[in-house]
Amino acid sequence: MSTIIDNYVSQNKSLGIYIHIPFCKSRCIYCDFISSVDDCGQREKYVSYLCKQIGLASVEYSKDYIVDTVYIGGGTPTLLDIDQLKAIGEEVFGGFNCNLKEFSIEANPCAVDREKLVALKKIGVNRLSFGVQSFNDNLLKMLGRRHNAKQAEYAVKLAKELGFDVSIDAMIGLPNQTKDDVKDFIDRAEKLSVEHVSVYMLSVEDGTKLKSLIEQGKLIEKSDDELAQLYEYACLCLKEYNFQRYEISNFCKNQKVSHHNLRYWQHLDYLGLGMGAHSLINNERWRNSDNFEEYYQEIDDGNYRRDLQKLSKEDVESEYIMLSLRLQKGVDLAEFFQRFGYDFLNKYSQAIKKNRNYLEITPNYVSIKYEFLHLMNGIIVDFI
Repeated sequence: MSTIIDNYVSQNKSLGIYIHIPFCKSRCIYCDFISSVDDCGQREKYVSYLCKQIGLASVEYSKDYIVDTVYIGGGTPTLLDIDQLKAIGEEVFGGFNCNLKEFSIEANPCAVDREKLVALKKIGVNRLSFGVQSFNDNLLKMLGRRHNAKQAEYAVKLAKELGFDVSIDAMIGLPNQTKDDVKDFIDRAEKLSVEHVSVYMLSVEDGTKLKSLIEQGKLIEKSDDELAQLYEYACLCLKEYNFQRYEISNFCKNQKVSHHNLRYWQHLDYLGLGMGAHSLINNERWRNSDNFEEYYQEIDDGNYRRDLQKLSKEDVESEYIMLSLRLQKGVDLAEFFQRFGYDFLNKYSQAIKKNRNYLEITPNYVSIKYEFLHLMNGIIVDFI
C-alpha cells in the first residue's frame, strides 16, 4: 500500500492546516493536553481571535501555498456551535487557496447529533475522528469520559450514514483493561465498518488525576511488558480484519490513511492555528502561546510566533529519518536523495549493518520489519 502524498516535488508548496479548539466539557483523568473546561463567553472570544489569526496567516501564505488538508483538533471541537464552526470554515476557505483532499475534525461521541454532523458536512468536513477510547462502560467511567459504548456506536453509525470517513481511537494499557476488552473494541470497529483505527498506549503524565490515583494506590499502572503485550495483541486483532498498519499507531483499510497526519510523518509543511498549536514551514518551527490572554495579546500584536527555530539541514535530515521509520513504507530512497543529495544506503551503511536483521531493504525503501516495530526507538537512535 502506498502511503506517500504524491511526491515531494509536487507537494513542496502544499500546506496542511491544524486548528486547535481547547475546550472540553470536563477533563479526563489522563489528559495533559492544552484544554480548558468549556465556558461560553471564553469560547466566543476565542473563536473570534482564532478567525483573526486565520486571516493574518492567510495574508502571508495564501499566495505561495495550496492547502490540501485541514484538521480541527482539541479539546473537543464539536462543542462549538454550528455558527462558530461555520465561521472558522468560511475564514479558511475565504482566505486560503484550498484544494482539499481531506478536512478532518475530532469529535466526542456525545458532542454530536444529526444537525451538527449535517452542518459539518456543509462546511466541507469529510472525515471524523472519534475519541472512543474503549467500548467498555466501566473503563470509560474510570477514565472520566462523558460518553458510553452505546453513544459511541450511535455516533459512528450516524457519521457513516451521512457519508463521512470515520476513524476511532483505541487506548491501550488502561488500569483493569484485559485482552477481551481490546478484542471487543476491534470486533465492534469491524462491525461498524470503521476503516481507520488509531491505537495509543496510555501514558501516565505528571500533574494528571490518573497519576494521583496511581500514587494513592486506587488504580494500578500496567507494566511496560503488559503494555507491549496488549499493544501487540491489538495489532494482531486488527490484522485479522485486514487492517494495514501504515504508521506505528495507525491502521486502515482501503487506503483510508489520515492524509493530514501523514504530513507530519513525511516532514511536510503544516501551519498550526489556535492556542498552543505548532507549525513547521520552510524548515522553520514555532508555536502559539498556550495561555488565553497571551494568545489574544499576540494576535492583537500581529506576532504570534513563539520559540521560532530555524532547522539546520542536519536537523531536517534526522527528523525525516526518524519520522519515516515510523511508517510502514520506511525511508523512500529516491526521495531521500532528492531532498538531501546523499545515497541513504551509503551514508548510513554502519547503522544499516548493525540493524540488518530488523530492517526490510528493497530497491526503493528501507523500513523496520513489522515484527520489530516495538524496537523502533532503539533502531532509530542508530540513524540519528
